[in-house]
Amino acid sequence: MQHAQEYHFLLQLAILLVAAAVGGWLASKVSMPPVLGQILVGIIIGPTVFDLVDGEDILIRDISQIGVVFLMFLAGLETDLKELKASGKGASIIAMGGVLLPLGLGTLVPLLFFKGFLPDGDAHHQLMFALYIGTILTATSVSISVSVLRDMKQLASKQGISILGAAIIDDVVGIILLAVVSGMVNPSADTNVTQLMIKIISFFVIAVIGGIIISKGITKFAQGSVWRDRIVTFAIILCFVFAYLAEMFSVAAITGAYFAGVALATTPYRHRVVSKIQSFAYALFTPIFFVSIGLSAVIKSDIVNYIGYALVIVVIAIFGKIVGCGLGARLSGFKGRQSLQIGVGMIARAEVALIVANQGLRSNIITNKTFTSIVLLVVISTIVTPPLLKMLFKSEKPVEVSQCE
Repeated sequence: MQHAQEYHFLLQLAILLVAAAVGGWLASKVSMPPVLGQILVGIIIGPTVFDLVDGEDILIRDISQIGVVFLMFLAGLETDLKELKASGKGASIIAMGGVLLPLGLGTLVPLLFFKGFLPDGDAHHQLMFALYIGTILTATSVSISVSVLRDMKQLASKQGISILGAAIIDDVVGIILLAVVSGMVNPSADTNVTQLMIKIISFFVIAVIGGIIISKGITKFAQGSVWRDRIVTFAIILCFVFAYLAEMFSVAAITGAYFAGVALATTPYRHRVVSKIQSFAYALFTPIFFVSIGLSAVIKSDIVNYIGYALVIVVIAIFGKIVGCGLGARLSGFKGRQSLQIGVGMIARAEVALIVANQGLRSNIITNKTFTSIVLLVVISTIVTPPLLKMLFKSEKPVEVSQCE
């Protein structure tokens, strides 16, 4: 019996994969993206409803992390580098809009109307506590939008490229904001913004130079059947190394994986790597990642006592991204519908928001009520993003990867 207990993780993984398959199938039956069904079924089998699977299990967390890393690596492989460069200025404007409006609303609304939900303190500390809530709301989880856009063959569209570019900038700005606000709230914390900036800039320099060298090296020297058989293994190694380096330099691992994908996208082996990695990533790793999002969403029953506050947090977070990013897209030359598509593509929150909120809860910067409200935001934003994207992109012509090379 004890020997069988050691292999209990196999049963857990089997349950997750069955849940992902059933959830994806049911979602497709009602013309919704499979990712929506996978997230919902994760909520059902998780602690919020039946508590069948432990979302905090280390193995499940590790596999789900690999899943999101592969997802962003594939997104990089399907990115047109010329289009990405061209969208740089526009993506920056979109990202700024998507950071400033949620930050402003997330700070002012709790401070002006919900002071009772902030930790006790003088006027200065109350402002800092509210500012931390605003910082949480700046986070974007583009992995959900990436999955939906890939399914609809819109990831290589101008809107898709802009969403990806803006999400990377959003991630960097969010990290810097978090460091600044944490330092102001808790001055004794080991937070050095200058060092953080140097680390982030260093990573991007290393990623760009390394990517160029790898791309040119593979294109020039990696020819013949020997490389063709080993290129997928090399691609996985490159993906993991870039993801690890990103974390080491205080940038999200998914950003490193995305850069690795962009580097390989300029080589002759692009399509081979995509087809091979996609086959096993979408069979095991990414379904577990999306189900695990549902598993991590723990909604407590006492939320009914402050549901108004929680819903206000959800509304300003979603509204802030749609309007902020949408206005940024409009200023960048996109039409009205395209701007709305980009704004909706940026509204989802997931792991980053939960991590920052959990850090704030442990440091007594936010209350349990605010933390549960952020969990509700994660649930609602991940549920509404896929169907909204599908509705908005329904009339768009598919953009194949080969068209963008």
